[in-house]
Amino acid sequence: MFRRKTWIVRVFFAVLPVSAIAEPLPNGAKTPTAAQVMSAYIGKTAIWDEGCEGGIYFGPNNQARAWCAQESESLGAGEWTVDAYGRMCHDLTWYWPNNGRAGSSPGEASCIQHVADRFGRIWRSYPGQTEWWPVKGDATLVRGYTYREQIMTTKKKLGI
Repeated sequence: MFRRKTWIVRVFFAVLPVSAIAEPLPNGAKTPTAAQVMSAYIGKTAIWDEGCEGGIYFGPNNQARAWCAQESESLGAGEWTVDAYGRMCHDLTWYWPNNGRAGSSPGEASCIQHVADRFGRIWRSYPGQTEWWPVKGDATLVRGYTYREQIMTTKKKLGI
């Protein structure tokens, strides 16, 4: 029984994609350039699964757009930036229906820290975490404006 459990655990870790395994600060980590971090995100959507079923799109000209299925009559619009310390932040204003007009309120800015390892690969760490995750190969960061149709429909309904 013990050998079987050990074998199952070994197989489980062997088939996990590399991007699913967090690591401590990567060996040789240094601050990436803003251009390195931007190229990892621009033109992509970060998918938010838990509690949302939506995501945020990182567009050209630093535009950010967000939408969640569970709050489908609302949308987030704002910008994303990368600073000289490798932090990528997005700052959104949320819009929702309010008595036939669009109500709005600023959201809290959210930032993710990035480093480049000795091979130039970009890694990120979320606020309050000590683990680092590789950006390349992350299944939750997909090419394209995934929720464009939903955002445009919501924007039209809100009259903004």
